[in-house]
Amino acid sequence: MGQFADEKKLLQAIKDGDSEAFEFLFKSYYPRLRGYASRFLHDDEAVRDIIQESFLKFWEKRQLIEAISLSSLLFAMVRNACMNYLKHLQLMEQQSLDYLQEIPGREELYCWDFGLNPEYALLYKELQQEVDAVMKNLPERCREVFVMSRFKRMKNREIAEALQISTTAVEKHITKALKQFSDYFKDKYPLDIYIAILAWILR
Repeated sequence: MGQFADEKKLLQAIKDGDSEAFEFLFKSYYPRLRGYASRFLHDDEAVRDIIQESFLKFWEKRQLIEAISLSSLLFAMVRNACMNYLKHLQLMEQQSLDYLQEIPGREELYCWDFGLNPEYALLYKELQQEVDAVMKNLPERCREVFVMSRFKRMKNREIAEALQISTTAVEKHITKALKQFSDYFKDKYPLDIYIAILAWILR
């Protein structure tokens, strides 16, 4: 597995569909991600599911990933998933989670507590405007599908039924939208901001 020691080569191998490279990534990071997720959740089964789903999303959307820190992206993806899981529990069980802010609209985009720290207020507003700009440039049906998927949290099958299109068409629209977001943000913002956005679009 020495050929995967370099992150750039590892990512390229994964993008090329190398299952051994992906297995290497999974085995290398799973223990650390499990420990990290356990800081948010005290449910071993939920932690395992979240990490496995995060890796699955990483694999499915690997072509969208540029040469970045794989570690930072994986931890951001798992953190996002943990936050969404806890917010879902809060809604289902009416629990109060003092350390989570109830955030309307697109706040879930900005997973690195942009809304919790006053110094990020301007950046948050700027990102909102940038997201709106990307959304406006999407074709109408593509934008409609993306909103239903990412903001209304509908499953692909539900979107297909609502719009009377195939699930394959839904996936193509989502992939097109995600690529536009990735291309737009990768050169416009520092790496940490791009990783935060990328972690969101890969969820």
